Amino acid sequence: MMNPIATIAGAFALSIGVLSSQTLAQDINLLPEGQTLITLSVTERINVEQDTLIATLRIERENRDAGTLQREINAAMAQALEETEDATDIKVSTGYYSVYQYNNQPQGGRVDNVWRGSQSVTLEGQDAQKVLELSGVIQEMGFVMSELGYVLSTQRADAVRDSLMESAIARARTNAERAARALGKSDVDIAVLDIDASLGYAQPQMMARGVAMDAMAEKSEPVAEAGESEVSLTVRVQAVAK
Repeated sequence: MMNPIATIAGAFALSIGVLSSQTLAQDINLLPEGQTLITLSVTERINVEQDTLIATLRIERENRDAGTLQREINAAMAQALEETEDATDIKVSTGYYSVYQYNNQPQGGRVDNVWRGSQSVTLEGQDAQKVLELSGVIQEMGFVMSELGYVLSTQRADAVRDSLMESAIARARTNAERAARALGKSDVDIAVLDIDASLGYAQPQMMARGVAMDAMAEKSEPVAEAGESEVSLTVRVQAVAK
C-alpha cells in the first residue's frame, strides 16, 4: 500500500527591506532607527495518495425514429440507476442528455437521416472496489466507459493542509531569524502572518498495478490505480528585526 504521506519539500523566497507596496514602504519609514522590516514566504508541499475513484459511463444509441431512440436511452438509464440503488456509499449522478439528427450517407448521396443520442452516469466513491464492480455491471448493460480516474477528496486535502500549517509557520520564523542574524540583529517579532493554501492534482493512473491492456478484455470489470495529488500551503510573514 502506498504511503499516504510521501516526502515533504519546502521552498522559500526572501526579500529584505525592498517592498513594492507603497503602504509597506510607509511602514518602513515608521520603524524606529536600527530596525529592519523582513518580508518572506515559506511553502510546504506533500504528495498524498488520491482517495476517491470517479467512473463515468455513457449509453449511446441511434435510430431512425427520435421517439424510439429516446425511449431506448431512458430505459437503459433507468436500468443502470436501478443497479445503483443499494450502493449507499457511492455518489451517483447523471450527465448531459444529447439527441441529434445526422445524415448517414456520404456527401452527394441520397439523404438518409438518422437520430443519435447519448447520456452518461457518474459513480464516485472512496471504496474503489465497489465503484469498479458497479461500473462493470453497468458496462454489461451496453454502456461504455468515458472516464475512469482517481482524485483527492476535499476533506482529505483540507486535513493535510491543516497538518502543514504548524511546520510552515515554524520554518517562516526560523528563516526570519536567520535573516536577522545575517544583518547582525538578535531579536525578531512577527508582525504580519498570511496563510495561502492551494491544491494540485497529479494525472490519474488508469491501470491497476501489474495489469496489462490486453488483459482487460478478459475481465468483467474495469481496473484503476490511485495516483498522487500535491497539497501545498504557503505562509507569508512580515517580521521586524531589531
